[in-house]
Amino acid sequence: MQYRGTYRGLNDIKKSYIDSKTNKLFLSLIFIMVLIGTTFIATFNLKEKSKDEIHLSKDQIISYINLADELSKEGYQINWQEVAAINSVLNNESFEIKEDNISKIGEALIKKDKNGKVIGINTFKVSIKNLKFNSNQEELANNNLKALENNYINEKLSKDEEKIEFIKNIYEVAIDNYKDYGILPSITISQAILESGWGDSTLSEEYNNLFGIKADNRWSGNTAEIETKENYDDVIVGAFRAYDNFKSSIRDHGKFLYENERYRNNGLFEGKNYKEQAQALEDAGYSTTKDEEGNLIYADKLIRVIQENNLMLYDKIAKQSLNE
Repeated sequence: MQYRGTYRGLNDIKKSYIDSKTNKLFLSLIFIMVLIGTTFIATFNLKEKSKDEIHLSKDQIISYINLADELSKEGYQINWQEVAAINSVLNNESFEIKEDNISKIGEALIKKDKNGKVIGINTFKVSIKNLKFNSNQEELANNNLKALENNYINEKLSKDEEKIEFIKNIYEVAIDNYKDYGILPSITISQAILESGWGDSTLSEEYNNLFGIKADNRWSGNTAEIETKENYDDVIVGAFRAYDNFKSSIRDHGKFLYENERYRNNGLFEGKNYKEQAQALEDAGYSTTKDEEGNLIYADKLIRVIQENNLMLYDKIAKQSLNE
């Protein structure tokens, strides 16, 4: 696995020549170089221990996301960054996933009642207490978690202020929708991203419609006539709902799904995690997007957007907010 840091080790010192008449000077220079090198290494190690960011490879992030999904129980989404931060402490500051650590991490993060029933997720503070970390290990775990904050499969996201702002502008309303309608925030945000092209589509820019919801006979508000792709290469003109702002679009999205029987009949509200809800949306026909071979791919596209941009982390926030 490729190391993505910048340090590559000290280069070997190659002698170009040694003048027999300047041995003393040469030895003095060697002494100075060794002294400087030792100081450099000590300074580097100190900086490494106090560095602000840790950068994992895409493969590592994917592995941790899959592990966090595996450890998540009863719809309580575990934060993969917390798993990574803890695993590194258990694994002598290596982010390699060890089988021996997996059950320990799961037990520390999942909250259970006295009968062993899953009732929630522990805070990170409680989780590391459960592992009986000493003060140095607790500090390292907390530092790791903070340093992992900007790790995404979508490597460009951390530096894309417009996209980060887009998520910030809608995630709180997405959490409110979960409380009122049961749609996971990751699903709401990923649909907004996918359907609106991060808010850049004509439908979203001019009419604040983030989700491509059409104006059927149940809609009495403003409408917009827009060309859209219905299948792999079919283009149609349809009437879509128009809103005053993004918040109104998000609220109507939750209401639209909640009141539509086909989404309930296809298990959307029974889905305990983002993968199950994404599949339910596809099964219910929210989008008929297909690949070149005619396979429905809407669920796959939603899951990819969620994982690439760490949107599942908002599901944990939403679940915890219900228990407060």
